[in-house]
Amino acid sequence: MIISLLHMRHFIAVAEELHFGRAAARLGMAQPPLSQSIKRLEERLGFPLFERTQRMVSLTAAGRVFLEEARRTIAQSEDAVRLARRAASDDLALISIAFVSAALYRLLPRAIRAFHEVWPDTTIRLDERSTEAQLADLAGGDIDLGFFHPPIKIVDGLAVELIHRDKLVVAAPSHHPLAVSKFCRLADLAGHDFIMFPYPQGPTLHGKITNACRTAGFVPNVVQEARQMHTILSLVAAGLGVSLVPLGATTMKIAGVVFIPLIDAPVDLAWELAMGWQPRGARKALRSFLEVVRSTSQELKSEA
Repeated sequence: MIISLLHMRHFIAVAEELHFGRAAARLGMAQPPLSQSIKRLEERLGFPLFERTQRMVSLTAAGRVFLEEARRTIAQSEDAVRLARRAASDDLALISIAFVSAALYRLLPRAIRAFHEVWPDTTIRLDERSTEAQLADLAGGDIDLGFFHPPIKIVDGLAVELIHRDKLVVAAPSHHPLAVSKFCRLADLAGHDFIMFPYPQGPTLHGKITNACRTAGFVPNVVQEARQMHTILSLVAAGLGVSLVPLGATTMKIAGVVFIPLIDAPVDLAWELAMGWQPRGARKALRSFLEVVRSTSQELKSEA
């Protein structure tokens, strides 16, 4: 028995609308051909999918089961087309990458330079997005690769790899009493105003910083919050407080800010970066880029 995807799409529209007229309008076709399509589908199956009266249309028990399977079949067919297009786009030489700003400190720029030495004709399209937006785009096949902060909710079919951990350092105004120190302990930050990122932006790291400060004997007095690292450092430069920032942020040269090593931070107090991608249908260029990122991460670890 052969049932076309077109018949299934017609059936799904009627099953969801429970009205032939609305379903026909949704599909952009006249109602009589739609009714004939459903009738032929039921004839091929050998059982009714709908109960019809003059006032209403409803699904039979068999129709409800068939609806679930039809939706699954359509979704699988769309996945097949998407994966085939992705494989075919190797010829287009394009990798679409989304990232959180922390990926730009050291890892991603160095990885892109190294990748282009091997794949000079491949275009990399970059787009800064939140972790949540990246996960949705990866699931929908809108991007090839994402760089985001873990932990994340598990997404079916998504491969996630922790790729980089940056230890934290103290960022202080150049005129601050701590600015002349060669190193800092967490307890040295007690009594100083803090600038931090909002809790929803990174609840895990936010909680680790707060707990580490409490263990050191104080609760951080957060006077300002900012989402972007450049903004955080600019607020530090303005003398509004100190901040704990990833080591990679030291590459951002902002006048009026000094960075001081933190020597007693807990091992798990680090700025983590993960990458995620869809392994199914991953193109050769993407697989090569993943290897370059891993290699670059190892280089950064050896330099730390």
